[in-house]
Amino acid sequence: MTYMRRLGLLCALVFAGLAAASSKPVSFEKDITPILTGKCQPCHFPGGTMYGKRPFDKPATIVALGEKLFTRIKDEKQRAIIRAFLAEQKR
Repeated sequence: MTYMRRLGLLCALVFAGLAAASSKPVSFEKDITPILTGKCQPCHFPGGTMYGKRPFDKPATIVALGEKLFTRIKDEKQRAIIRAFLAEQKR
């Protein structure tokens, strides 16, 4: 594993730990939706070509997809927020 990949993994783990340690739960509307609209709109939102198959304005879709969302979402802070949201949904 290259140095940069190790560093990226370490950062991801740190951000995920910080997000999980936060006492405030992750809000789908306030925390997750802005990430998804920035990366996945217009296709996965109302009127988009993929909305019927995978509507990203519904939390159940995000839970079902899990980390498969990360094909478009590369920012480690955003990934950590999504991971925290997914972890909360499993409780």
